[in-house]
Amino acid sequence: MLTSPLQESAKPLRAIVTGGAANIGRAITEAFLARGGRVAIGQRNLAAAAALVARYGDRVIPFRVDVSDPAQCRHFIDEAASALGGLDVLVNNSAVTGPAAIARLADITPEHFENVVRVNLGGVLFCSQAAVPHLKATGGGVIVHISSINALRPQMGAVVYAATKAGLTSLTQSMAKELASDGIRVVAIAPGDIALDNTAEVDAAIAAKGAGSDVVNQTPLGRGRTADIGETVAFVCSPAARFVTGVTWVVDGGLLA
Repeated sequence: MLTSPLQESAKPLRAIVTGGAANIGRAITEAFLARGGRVAIGQRNLAAAAALVARYGDRVIPFRVDVSDPAQCRHFIDEAASALGGLDVLVNNSAVTGPAAIARLADITPEHFENVVRVNLGGVLFCSQAAVPHLKATGGGVIVHISSINALRPQMGAVVYAATKAGLTSLTQSMAKELASDGIRVVAIAPGDIALDNTAEVDAAIAAKGAGSDVVNQTPLGRGRTADIGETVAFVCSPAARFVTGVTWVVDGGLLA
């Protein structure tokens, strides 16, 4: 079995995080930075990354990308890996979430379906595809997909969203099997009820669409923090997790217990 350099010894990581400037994405970015790494962030709106750049300087490299476009995915990954001087980790965090992900079965339009699937599955697939040659050149690495508790316990009114997150479980397993011989591990992280910067606004907007959350106030440990996900991702990408691949790691504070 091939062994990735990431599995042999701890070192500052060169990571790409899609949607890495806000909420869970920012927490992931900061977890890597806290360990001495450098992070390339992919955002549709570059202004979202300004605060991170101001704080961390050239250790954070922002790029504009719309991950629903496969051509943009490839260009972004290639440019980001070049700017980092190589690639150790890709975190596929960008997704259609919150109010934009809400649509009951009777209300789903072709446009809604295509948008959610192109971002939540297509973006993950095509960013990963573009990253593999760079990870191989490094000698291996880690790909992390940010899933959701909805992969296992779908939220009422988020039919397509939940299906895409469930699809990430299969994608994770398939990629892990295919890439293991290259020393590349693939893991999905499924957050439960996590407090975001704009939680109150998101909850209100979802409620206004008649969907409401199925998980709020049902978690034994209470609502989680974005840092809980960031720290989990950092661990999964560390040498301590060298034998972890092909799984969806649920981080839900006991919700499914």
